Amino acid sequence: MSEIKQGKITFSFKDAINLGFNYLRRRRDRSLLNIASISLGLSFYTSLILTDVFYQTYASIGGSSLSVESTYYWLVIIALIVSVVGITNAMLISVFERIREIGTMKCIGALDQHVLLLFLVEAFLQGLVGGFIGFILGVIAALVSTGFTTGFDIITYVDPTRMITIFLTSLSISLILSVVATMYPAYRASKLDPVEALRYEL
Repeated sequence: MSEIKQGKITFSFKDAINLGFNYLRRRRDRSLLNIASISLGLSFYTSLILTDVFYQTYASIGGSSLSVESTYYWLVIIALIVSVVGITNAMLISVFERIREIGTMKCIGALDQHVLLLFLVEAFLQGLVGGFIGFILGVIAALVSTGFTTGFDIITYVDPTRMITIFLTSLSISLILSVVATMYPAYRASKLDPVEALRYEL
């Protein structure tokens, strides 16, 4: 937790990671729901991108020319927006569940930025896990949807650099969505008055 050094309270990134990880374990069900929301939205995005890549690769090795309808990309945007709204709602509920805990932290020295950092680290961890799972699900979905046309070994013809780029892009989107969705709940949590928070009853 925070330490006092030369009259200043310090709260390291390592402290935030430890507290965030412990909270995710204690509130496993809520954490899994957030991770599932991120994973599903991201898997839809990844599957469409990879489906398009598989079709392009198939055409480049002598197969017929195929492509993904542009309408599906609008559905991806909607799915990602729904994910953000779901995460924001879940994190707001999390703030209300932890009001007394936040109040206690502030009474023993935690500052607004410490509480803010704690929630953002939790969001980062959920985004990281959700990103990995979402990418894997997206790869599987893309292979299933294109495999009967292009062959299930089409992934072996894709340039590894392109696959890595898609993975890093997907993971970045997952982290950004998770953190952005948590900004408002984290801000609300950081501005809680410690005295009022300790009086709060669920």
